[in-house]
Order: sequence, then C-alpha cells, then structure tokens
Amino acid sequence: MHIPTLRGLLMRWQFWALEVQFAVLIVMTVLEGRRLAVRRATIAAGCIVAVLAGLASATIPPRTYRIFYDEQIYQGVARNLSDLRLAQMCNEGTVEYGRLQCAFGEYNKEPYGYPYLLSLIYRVAGVSDAAAFRLNNVVAGLAAFVTVVLAELLLGSVPIAVLSGVALALLPMQLQWSNTAAAEPTAALLCAVAVATAVHFARVRTTTALAWTVAASAFAATARPECILIVPLNVLVVALLAPGELARRRLWGGALGGLALLAVSLLHMAAVRNEGWGTTGPQLSWQHASSNFAVNFWFFFADERFSALCGVAAIVGASAFTRVRERAVLIAYALVFWLVFLFFYAGSYNYGADVRYSLMTYPPMAILAAAGLWRLADAVRGALGAAWSDRRLCAAVGLVLVAQFQWYLPLVRATGEEAWAARADVEHARRFAARLPPNALVLTHNPSMFHIWNVSAAQMSLVSSDPRLADRLFARYAGGVYLHWNFWCNVSDPVQNAFCRRALDEFPHEMVESARERDFEYALYRLQRPDGRDGRERQERRDGQERRDGRQESQDRKNW
Repeated sequence: MHIPTLRGLLMRWQFWALEVQFAVLIVMTVLEGRRLAVRRATIAAGCIVAVLAGLASATIPPRTYRIFYDEQIYQGVARNLSDLRLAQMCNEGTVEYGRLQCAFGEYNKEPYGYPYLLSLIYRVAGVSDAAAFRLNNVVAGLAAFVTVVLAELLLGSVPIAVLSGVALALLPMQLQWSNTAAAEPTAALLCAVAVATAVHFARVRTTTALAWTVAASAFAATARPECILIVPLNVLVVALLAPGELARRRLWGGALGGLALLAVSLLHMAAVRNEGWGTTGPQLSWQHASSNFAVNFWFFFADERFSALCGVAAIVGASAFTRVRERAVLIAYALVFWLVFLFFYAGSYNYGADVRYSLMTYPPMAILAAAGLWRLADAVRGALGAAWSDRRLCAAVGLVLVAQFQWYLPLVRATGEEAWAARADVEHARRFAARLPPNALVLTHNPSMFHIWNVSAAQMSLVSSDPRLADRLFARYAGGVYLHWNFWCNVSDPVQNAFCRRALDEFPHEMVESARERDFEYALYRLQRPDGRDGRERQERRDGQERRDGRQESQDRKNW
C-alpha cells in the first residue's frame, strides 16, 4: 500500500485549504470591516492616498524583476494552482489548448499564500506575467489604505493617519518592490491587515471581531516563512490593549479555531524544515546577528534606500508619552519583523536583493514617523503662534514629505545593476519564446517562466538523468525540442554547466537565435533526434563521457 508523503498530501490538498482560508477572510471582512471605529474623513483620505500610491508604484519605478528566479517560480506555482489545483512547481509541463498539464511536479519550499492570490487573477483574467506586477500595484494602494486605518485605530488622529499613508507610499523601496512580482509587498500587506484586525478586536471585543482576527492572522501566515510571527505579535497586541480578554473562554476557543486554520502553514513548515535555503551552515544564529546588526540598524537613518527623515521622526513618534500602549504595539510590530532577519544568514539588507525584507517593518515605521512629524510640526506651530488649522498643517507636512521624496527619485527610477545577468536572461528568453512554432518544448533551468508564456518546457537535468525521456519528447512534440542556453549555463557552477554541455554534446543541434550581454551568452538551439541510436547507446556514450571527465579531473588534481 502506497503511503503518501507529507509533501504529497500538501501538493494535493493545500489548494483547498487556501480556498477555505481566503473565503473565511473575505466573509469576515465584509461582516466586520464596516464596524471599524474609523472616521469617514479618514476613510475618504485613505482612499485618495491609496489610489495615488497604486498609481505611483505603477508609473515611477521601472516594471522589472529584481529577485531571480523566485518571481518566475511564484508565477509558475500560481499557474499550477489555477489550472491544476495543485500546490507545486512544474518541472515538465505541456501548455496546449490554453491549459497547463504537468508530467512532473515538485513541492516548493516557499509558502503558497502569494501564488494563491495570483492564481485568483489567472482564473479571472487569464495567465500573463503582467498580472503579478498589477497585483503588487494594487497591493501598494491597499497597503497605504490599511496603514491609514491602523494609524487611526491606534493613535486616534486623522492627520497622523493620513500622513502615515503618505509616508509609506513614498518610501523608496516600498515603491520599487511594488512594481515587481515579488512576494514581500503582499506579505507586508497581509501582516498589516492582521494587526489592524487585532487592534479592532481589542477595541470592540466582540466574537465576530475575534473571528476576523483569527482569519486574517491565519491567512497572513501563508505569505512568507516569517509571517507566522504574526500570531505571537497579535497575542501581544491583545495583551497590551485588552489584557482581560486573555482570561476569557472565548479567546481560547478562537485560538483553537485559529489552530485549525493555521494547520496548513504548520504542516508546510514541517515539510520543508530540512531545506538548506541556500546555505550548508546554520540558517539562524547569533553569529549572523552580529554581522547583520550594523547594516540593518543604520538602514533606517543613513542609507539612501530609506528616508532618513522618516527614520528620525519615527524615534520622535515612539518616544511620546501619550497612548503609550498603542505606541508599544507599533514598536513591537517593527521589532518583530526587524529582529527575525538579524539572525538569518541572508538577512542583511545589503545581501543581494534582500533589502526587500525591510518592507515588513514599513507600516509601523510609517505610522511612528507620521506621529513624530506631527508632534514636531505642532511644536513649531505653537512656538510661532501660527493660527494654522490641523488640515492646513497636515497639508504642509505632506508637502515636506513629497519635497523630500525628490531626493530618492533617481534611485527609485533606476533598474539597478543587481542581477543584470539573470534579468537579461529573462528578457532574451521571452524573445526566444515568441519565435517558437506551435507544439514545441524547451529544455531549460526555469520551466516556470515558459509556462507563463504558454510554452511547453521541462527541466534540462531531466534529460540527463533519464535517457528514455528524450525519445518521448521527440515523439511527442511535433514543433521540435529546443534547448535554452541560459544564465545557469554561463555562471561558474560545474553542476549546472554540465547539464547544458551534455545536452548539446548528446544531440545534433542548430542555433536558432543568440544574444550577448557583457560576457554572458544566451541562445536558443533546436535539438535533432540522433538517427540510429537508441536510449542504451546514448547512455553508453554518456557513461563514457563521465569516465573521461573523471580521468581529466584526476589529472587536473595531480597537476595542481
């Protein structure tokens, strides 16, 4: 009797668990969202800020990928969720007649909340790589709106709430990463929503508000690995703002319901607990914290990627002696998602493109910054004896934020040199894909992006490991079998390079198109079926080549 693995169970059933989680969240938002203790003026201003934030994210920064190849994998996983209702990335897939069919799927180590949201768009509007960018543009607007709402729930000030949304929308990295296909903007939004629901529950203390908090927290935990921290954070929110609730039976009943909704996230963590996450050493340690601290601390005060004005103002806002418990909530919120990356081996904001991790701290930092700016502006108004209204003063502070943002425009508009080779790979691959005839298949290191472009694709390594697969592919795809000479064929990685070389050595081939970026070459080859050679003969050739490679490697060691 076959006993399915945990990953196998999650591949099959996680889609349905996410459907239930999202449906519960939507229902509770509709039922309880209208009862938020937020003034109409704040809601109206928040909507305006949200629209402007979404438009700014879609027009000011360049629309480009910044983290490779995670963004393409997320989109591929979303297509598997949409077309197949399976939580997987597809390593060999056929895209014909408008739908993906996957012959070999693999469970992805990243949580599935963000690809699930993207799959909703695929279901309604169809599959395209532009959909992920548009989703994050919308997320940028929603993040500004939720920050406005959270600010008033905590601090009870319309001007501070509006300035919070403006401050968030104008943070340089918030803008840049909101025009990518990365998961972090969505993760930051979902965590902000969860905190807002917890504050709302602490204010109204109703059972439906508790259910909303549980639903929002459980769904937020599916966005990224560190998002599970939203659960203890929201427990702290309740302990600070409504400590009496901790002793009530209702809260513990809600906790049991939350545990049921969290089951998929907990099982996912158990399934991927042995993943290396790109390192052979400890993923979390004090050693990493000591090296990450200086970078991640000064990021908020002396780094061109974050507004120093907002960083200093956040200190002023956190040090006020009014609404101390509410400010403690904001400080804890920022610290939780700042501290966790201190201990992560790749948690430095200077490590590759990992500045995106800082987005998790932006909503509380923006609110504290707005509170600090308002405090300073009010002090100046009093010192000057100016008879400015709150509305006029708020407009003046907002203009200061906009004017100060001009310093960061060149950075925000820049594509950046980071990951130039991988970015070029995607751009050239998209052009190569447009030249393929119908019913063709591409062997590549990243089938996901070809699946999004409605092209059948498979992992190049599969052909090297299974000599019978090549025969099946040549027989199946009348449009031909192609090899994508890509980023991984150029980098100094002998394992990945070997897959590319062996595929070209094994099959007669002709170049269809090529391109060059600096010292990297990208190309599309059409492979031919080797006449008169069956799978056994090709395997013998491969074994002989491996023996020759081994002898050469031994000789190289002796020479060294």
